[in-house]
This record gives sequence, C-alpha cells and structure tokens, in this order.
Amino acid sequence: MIRIVILTLFLFLGSCSAVQKQMVNLSHSPYSWQIVDSPEAPTPIRVSQAITIFYRQWEKTFGDKEGRIKKNLDQLMIEWSSEEKAHETVVRNKKGQIVITRKIVKGATLCPTYVWLKTNQYKRVFASSLVHELVHVALWTQVCRGGDPDHEQGYPPCWTTQHNKFIRHVNKILLQLDI
Repeated sequence: MIRIVILTLFLFLGSCSAVQKQMVNLSHSPYSWQIVDSPEAPTPIRVSQAITIFYRQWEKTFGDKEGRIKKNLDQLMIEWSSEEKAHETVVRNKKGQIVITRKIVKGATLCPTYVWLKTNQYKRVFASSLVHELVHVALWTQVCRGGDPDHEQGYPPCWTTQHNKFIRHVNKILLQLDI
C-alpha cells in the first residue's frame, strides 16, 4: 500500500516539477527502482551491484536470520537528486533558549524502503552516502526506531562504531571495484 502511495506521489510531483525525472528498475530485483533527475546519478547496474555487495557483507557481519533486510532491499526505491536538502533540528539549550541547527544532507532514509540521495560528480556509489543509508534501512528493518537517525547518540543504542567500520569497509570494496 505504501509503495502505491509513494508511486502516486512521485507521479504527481514529477508532473508538476520543471526537472524531468526518470524511474528505472534496478537489476537485483524486479521490485527495486531508482528515480533520477540528472545524468550525475550512478547507473542502475552499479547501484544494484552495490546493494548486492552491501547485503552479502551485512549478512556476513551482522546476519539476517529472517531475511527481512533482504526483503526490504529487494523492494527499495532510491531517489537520486541534484538538488540539495536541508535538515533542521530544534532543541533547547541549558538556558532554555531554542536553538535551530540547519545542515545540508547527502542522504536520508525516509522509510524502510525509500532512500533519498544527493548525486555527485563522480557517478560512483562509493562517493555517495548510499551505504550509510542502507545501514539505516537495515537497522529500521530490525525495529530500531526510524533506522536510528541520531546514530550513536540515542537510546536504545542501535547504531554502533561497528556500523561505522562496516560502512568504511563496504565503501572500500566499492572503490576497489570502481562501483
């Protein structure tokens, strides 16, 4: 049901936008797609290869006994965008004053099967934040509230330093394979 809503929203927003977007199937699964708005996005074959490598390494490192992570990766929608996105955080400091922090983000996992990513000039997955976002997908699948968006800072502790090492390891593999 959520996929229908997302696809409908994509079609509606795509028809209103000045930027021409294209939806392309990813070869690792007939149910995985990527949306691109510029030629700077990695090719679908590179993205599929990266997802396959990610999953094999995840399974070897952390496991996936019930196959839930594999299922989400096989139903993944990835949106590559040339436009920047900002994330705002609103907190109160020790004096009770409201502090708004605004950061430009390179990627965001919006739900367990939808990832937004900023394109880069290299057209390579290792130079993007895809692997980082796939860790959020995997953690979300394992019932970590929203994929643990605050990384190592929150409770319960889902994201660990082991996840950071894993991202570096997988990106190194992708770099060596020029993916």
